[in-house]
Amino acid sequence: MTTCEIEVATRGQVNARRNYLMGLWAGRMLGMGDRELPGYVHEVMRSDFEEPGPGDVVRKVSRDLASRGRKISEQDVLKQLQTMEKSVRSELLSTD
Repeated sequence: MTTCEIEVATRGQVNARRNYLMGLWAGRMLGMGDRELPGYVHEVMRSDFEEPGPGDVVRKVSRDLASRGRKISEQDVLKQLQTMEKSVRSELLSTD
């Protein structure tokens, strides 16, 4: 199996893990505790089904941060999401 084939086969896993990590990051930025955080992570993960691509996740997180006075641009949120995606890809594609 080539790297390209592995990437295609794991795309859904990558997106799910990336969105999970994004929800944790944003939830912590919002000051959520252990009780609120799982629900928020789930909301972020669900938001990825609104449209193709990461835009829906980026907008949700940006709006949520702005609503609590955390002014982080959509561009910076997208950069964070891309960093998380690179990390997840590295984890999934690494071998011992």
